[in-house]
Amino acid sequence: MRAKRALSIAVSTVAVTTTIDEGSKRMTPKHQHTLLLFWHAWLGGGYLVAYLTADEDTYGLHLFAGYAVLAAIVIRLLIGLIAPSSRLLKLPRPTWGSLQAWFSTGKGRHPLFAWFAAALLLIIGASAVTGALSDSAMTWLEDPHEAISEASLWVIFGHIFFVTFMYGGKQLLSQGASKLYHRLRSTLIKEHSI
Repeated sequence: MRAKRALSIAVSTVAVTTTIDEGSKRMTPKHQHTLLLFWHAWLGGGYLVAYLTADEDTYGLHLFAGYAVLAAIVIRLLIGLIAPSSRLLKLPRPTWGSLQAWFSTGKGRHPLFAWFAAALLLIIGASAVTGALSDSAMTWLEDPHEAISEASLWVIFGHIFFVTFMYGGKQLLSQGASKLYHRLRSTLIKEHSI
């Protein structure tokens, strides 16, 4: 039964990814970005539900959310493999060279985005795969599944912190430093004038 369901999901995934790949040549970057945001919500929501429902009472919901996460990872990998290299839908390919080049010049997109994306796909994918396998024949994978899921939380929190810092934290840090500088300066001027 589960094998038939997995095969059905895989066939549906190939059909969807083929359609998306054919359409990605016409798909604007804005549409691709919207698609990635939808996928991100699907993956993040599924992971959150799976993580919060891991106890015995809500195990059915945990399984459903886990398979949803696994389907999201599989679809993302298939779309990423067949998408043209110039598209947003292409899989991230982090390299040490791009990391070194960015740190020397500081120009372009920060390569840690690609590193975090690859790390998240890997660790959440490993969590989903071990969960699916421990649900069927390989029950001995239950403990590794839990350990990988707990470890993935740290990668997720690192990702959230990094993205928040890159898109808003720099400004907040800059504004806070500016306010602190002006307060210290006005305090020092007042002390010297007394």
